[in-house]
Amino acid sequence: MPAQNFDSQNLVGNDFSFQDLNDSSFFKTRLENVLFTNTLLQRTNFGEAILINASASGADLTDARLNLATFQGGIFDGANFTRADLSSISTSSAPGNVFSAQNANFTDAILTSSNLSGEQSERPNLAGANFTRANLSQANLKAANLTDAIFKDANLQTANLEGTVMVDVDATGADFRNSNFTDVILSGTTFDLANLSGVTVTDTTPLDPLNLSNTSFRGANLTGFIAEDLNLSGADFSAFVDSTTGITTETNLTNANFADSNLTGANLTGITAINAFLEQIDLTNATLVEANLSGANLNSADLSGINLTGADLSGAILTGVDLSGADLSGANLDGANLNGAILTGAEFDNASLVGTNLKEATGDNLTNFAGANLSGANLEVASFIGTNFTNTDFFDPNLSDANLNGANLTNAILNNADLTEVTFVDGIAVNASFVNTFLVDSNLTKANFIGADLTGADLTGAITVDTIFA
Repeated sequence: MPAQNFDSQNLVGNDFSFQDLNDSSFFKTRLENVLFTNTLLQRTNFGEAILINASASGADLTDARLNLATFQGGIFDGANFTRADLSSISTSSAPGNVFSAQNANFTDAILTSSNLSGEQSERPNLAGANFTRANLSQANLKAANLTDAIFKDANLQTANLEGTVMVDVDATGADFRNSNFTDVILSGTTFDLANLSGVTVTDTTPLDPLNLSNTSFRGANLTGFIAEDLNLSGADFSAFVDSTTGITTETNLTNANFADSNLTGANLTGITAINAFLEQIDLTNATLVEANLSGANLNSADLSGINLTGADLSGAILTGVDLSGADLSGANLDGANLNGAILTGAEFDNASLVGTNLKEATGDNLTNFAGANLSGANLEVASFIGTNFTNTDFFDPNLSDANLNGANLTNAILNNADLTEVTFVDGIAVNASFVNTFLVDSNLTKANFIGADLTGADLTGAITVDTIFA
């Protein structure tokens, strides 16, 4: 059928269903209750048209022009808008007449500055819609239902996503820079390789924080991302591995802010979170194997049961953190601040804690520092009753007033250490080295120093009742 021209007409109730209207024109046309069900509308021009309660379910609008068009309600479910120009369109919904484009195809479509917004009581329905590679920069999607929608490699820079429902959305590779995530419902959404740098996710109801459970951020760019007081339990922040090329992209949380958020059981393996602000975060049973948290602020965080094997926590702030049962084997904590930290049952075997502040920290007989390097560390007034320090290097540390009762220092190196007034009752220091160490006024009752090297050690005022030196 040859192309037809309906420009600037007023069409009411027309039925164009199943017709071939490719290359036709409805420029500035008013269309009320018009039907385009399964109509061929490729390259058709609807620029500046007004569509009132129109229905175009299953219509093919590939490469169509709809820029500046106005949609009052209407049903476009399953329509094909591939490469269509929908820039600056405006939609509106009313009770019983909600704009719907469920399962529509917007692949490579242009929706810059488009208005697809509504209210939570009358949500525009874009569930299952495909926006792969679509340009939605500066688009307004307020309150839209985006359940099961696809935004792969889409451009959503400066888009308004306030109040949207993003459940089970695939946003792999999407660009969300400077977009608005206020009061968004997020669950099961995939943000793998997405760019969320500088984005702020906030919730207007602090008592009911956002629930991003099982959401995936693998390989995403989250630098400067702010998400305070959110529920990210079970979220996946591990590296993204391309199944075709094998290329690995690590997740970047440098300078991100997750203060007071819940990341229990989250997978943060291999992340880069340099200088991240994670104060009072809950990372119970999370996995951060080989994560880079250097300079991060984890003040008063709950890290109990966490796996930090091989992680970099150099210079990190860990004051008052709970690391009960945590595994930091081989981790780097050089220069970190663990003042007052709870280290009950934590594993630090072969970890590096050079210059680390462990003042007033507490451990127990299940805490393990075997083979760790604590050179220059500060353990002043710390309590490590029964803790395992075998083969630990304590060169030039401060352990004054520390409680090491029953601790095991077998083969440990404590040369030039300050153990003034240390309590080491029933301790074991077999073959340990205390060269030039200060043990002034220490309590060494019943301690075992068999084979220990005490050359130049100062035991002035030390209590050595039943101490074994032979």
